[in-house]
Amino acid sequence: MKIKDSRVVITGAGSGIGRATALRCAREQADVVCVDINGDAATATAQECGGTGYTCDVSDAQAVHELAEAIETELGPVEVLVNNAGVGLGGPFLKATVEDWDWLIGVNLNGVAYGCRAFGARMIERRRGQVVNVASGAAYIMSRDLAAYCASKAAVVALSRCLRADWASAGVGVSVVCPGVIDTPIVSHARIVGKLGERPERTARALSVGHPPDLVAKAIVRSVERNRELVPVGLESELAYRLLPFVPSPVKGLVSRTPLHRLVV
Repeated sequence: MKIKDSRVVITGAGSGIGRATALRCAREQADVVCVDINGDAATATAQECGGTGYTCDVSDAQAVHELAEAIETELGPVEVLVNNAGVGLGGPFLKATVEDWDWLIGVNLNGVAYGCRAFGARMIERRRGQVVNVASGAAYIMSRDLAAYCASKAAVVALSRCLRADWASAGVGVSVVCPGVIDTPIVSHARIVGKLGERPERTARALSVGHPPDLVAKAIVRSVERNRELVPVGLESELAYRLLPFVPSPVKGLVSRTPLHRLVV
């Protein structure tokens, strides 16, 4: 598929990777639809790229269903869906609450599944479309302090690969993008517990030296136009994806056992 002249729905478009993707798609002459739980942020991005903004909590299945209905009724068929909305939870697993877990899984995994169901069903009927799910290098780089986050992103990779196999015969592609360290506001909105939460400014500062969000936006556009299966973004994510299968288990265990607060101090 070509981005040009396609209607592209992007969740989490109010900031970070979502905003960068919306702006890049607009430069490629797409009809951009910006979705965010923060309606003002969605509208601001939409105004920047000449698109349309919608407010939606992607963890609410009914809200996502109604969003798809509204967009297709008011604007027309959606050719491309980018499930980008995500949140972060850092620190020891037992320090976080069940509510923390439900919140993160609700956005990072359920939100992706709900988007795939609501928009994908229509793509299947038309036998045309491309879905890009944004996961993370954390899907295959394990960390003792990111149990919920790693689990949610690994699940997004698994879901994406299963849907890709399921929908291929209907002419609908599914890709998954796995960014490494990207300079986005996710840390400022994340829930941080344990020692990692004692110095959140250091965590934010460490991630602020990451790759620009537009690097991921470029990968998303390439994924749409080339129907790529899995795309690591950033040197650290690329190396981990290519090399980790060959790294001895004791070494991988050492990396995953290193507390994040030691890595970012």
